[in-house]
Amino acid sequence: MPEKLKPEECKREVLRYLPQRFGIPANVLDRYNYIWSGSAIWMTSVPLELLPSHKVVQRIGLRALRKVLQGWKPTTPLLQFFDRYITRNRASLTHEQWKQILEGKGIECREILSGEISPGYVALELEGVIIGCGFFNGHILHHQLSKVKAVELAEIFGLTISEIEGSDED
Repeated sequence: MPEKLKPEECKREVLRYLPQRFGIPANVLDRYNYIWSGSAIWMTSVPLELLPSHKVVQRIGLRALRKVLQGWKPTTPLLQFFDRYITRNRASLTHEQWKQILEGKGIECREILSGEISPGYVALELEGVIIGCGFFNGHILHHQLSKVKAVELAEIFGLTISEIEGSDED
């Protein structure tokens, strides 16, 4: 894991990664402040000078990016927040594909209905709305939803809870 990043370094990482990967305009991202906490970059509208400097801030705003082995992993809340701005690496799945992915079965590239996606993290959508984060390894697409979010979605799709796969964090 990297050392604690300063706010300006956090912002630089956000402005480098999100426009390139998801097409989110830099001027939209530039409206927010970014701070490092718990191996993640958090996004906030609170001016940095109002944050207490005498102690570590645990959480403020929305967790935006987590540092993982593959680089930066966007959180589902971040992708949902910027839904209307995401123009790249956006995979539109059918109801049946959502059931398949929630059961832990990957979706092959040729089955994806949306435009081109490149290997890495992708925004997963249903009927034009971002639902969560996925990971595309170049051949197979898997969801990157938390267990709680995966179970909630499974219930919506009428799936048995024991069949659901997910990660501890989103």
